[in-house]
Amino acid sequence: MRGRVLGVNIVDILVVLIVVFAVFSYVSKPDESTYGGNQMYSAIQDFQRLDSRGFFVEAEVNGTYLWDNTPFKETGLLLSSSGGRLRLKTGDGTIYVVGGERAYLEDVAASSIRMEPVDNYLAVFNIEADSFEGFNELITYLETVKSKMGADHLYVDIEIAVDAAMTPADRQIVYNEFTTLYLVRNNYFSRTEPEGFVMNLVKAELGELRGLSIPDGKVTTGRVRAFAGYSSEPNQDFSEDYHLVAASDLLL
Repeated sequence: MRGRVLGVNIVDILVVLIVVFAVFSYVSKPDESTYGGNQMYSAIQDFQRLDSRGFFVEAEVNGTYLWDNTPFKETGLLLSSSGGRLRLKTGDGTIYVVGGERAYLEDVAASSIRMEPVDNYLAVFNIEADSFEGFNELITYLETVKSKMGADHLYVDIEIAVDAAMTPADRQIVYNEFTTLYLVRNNYFSRTEPEGFVMNLVKAELGELRGLSIPDGKVTTGRVRAFAGYSSEPNQDFSEDYHLVAASDLLL
């Protein structure tokens, strides 16, 4: 019975205590919006709660860049992730895969992650399908909607059909511009034909769309899912067709 306490091996007790401590560290809630590298579970859960309701989340990640073991510090936009990791897109479009402090397969082993939603409130609503004489007219219309909402940002899930031919070179120019967009979840051409094309934008921020090189031609949209973003709670009454979501309510 040597080495046992009440019939239990001391080594077994130490192993159980280490496991319990590790699990507690992994799932424990952080202070405010900063997460330690051993709190990836909490960071991922909180990000997914915000992401699933339409919020963009920015983060500052500190840690080690595992390709050469140099210090890492970058700020960018968090993207949908899986497998116990996060993805960080910086302003120049570079994407880093971020793991916890013991990561070895990812690009970065994080020692700390500070997360903040881009907006504190989102008003979610629909805009009916419509037609416009050109892409700029569509953008102007959406800017009017944003102004009437008194919003800081306007994001749209939108399918846009354009009656204008695009050569492969023209299409590559637009695709290159797509890749420089920061506040956007996804964008792609769903169809291209000799007489026109259809492009899809998922959660794209209005201010970044004005500069796209879309050729002249009639534009038609499907029904648009829109998200008006606010830094503070909007001081206006919304109809029952609008749904107001507070980021803070998702992180209780």
